[in-house]
Amino acid sequence: MSSLEAGFDTGEMLEQDLQSDYAEDAEENAAAFALIEDDPNPQVVNGEPEGASIRFVKTGETTRGRYLMAKVEIPPGSGPPLHVHTRTDEWFYAPDGGVVMLMGTRTYTDMDNPPDVSGRDTIRMIPMKKGAMVFGRRNHIHGFLNISDKTVMMWLVWTPDTPEVTLKDYFESIARPILPGVRGARNNPIVQLKAVSEARDYGMMFSTDFWQYAEKVEEGEAPFGKNLDGLIRLFESAKQA
Repeated sequence: MSSLEAGFDTGEMLEQDLQSDYAEDAEENAAAFALIEDDPNPQVVNGEPEGASIRFVKTGETTRGRYLMAKVEIPPGSGPPLHVHTRTDEWFYAPDGGVVMLMGTRTYTDMDNPPDVSGRDTIRMIPMKKGAMVFGRRNHIHGFLNISDKTVMMWLVWTPDTPEVTLKDYFESIARPILPGVRGARNNPIVQLKAVSEARDYGMMFSTDFWQYAEKVEEGEAPFGKNLDGLIRLFESAKQA
């Protein structure tokens, strides 16, 4: 066998190993979410500014204030603008894949000094294959984008979810309820402006333009991993009496 042929064989083996790792990773992510059941009669709202519909399947009322969970339909080419949460951590789970996460590594804790004032960040692009999960720490820039040609699902988990710290009220304040079987309108400019202006009341900093918060963009890995153990502990703590 020539060295070139050997190289191809090695490449195929590496690709098979990677595919196996992806499959195992997706399985353990799915197993974590299998630990919980959706609440009955979840509320659905129009998820502007990304043009999605948001189904709140778990809330602080049923999780002892531990977390809020939503299953979100993301239309093609849609996703929230770069933003920062200062009160909540977040998990992003892509059961369908087709999404690119956008994440920074710099820390922003001062609402009066957002990234465009205190210094923009290098934004990492992290492709999410089917079943992938990413963890986002509070005080860091993030966003995501559906790069496919079809609507995909994203499952989002925010912690904590208490009367003092909840994002459900934010989505309700900027959106309108969606009737069963009726999809929300995409990218309403008025709702987008409202979403940005009211974000501060909920401990968030929202950009109005990608480069407002981004210095440059590069491909890379999720800076904070997926924190699967932390998610499982969160789910289990919400069940304890």
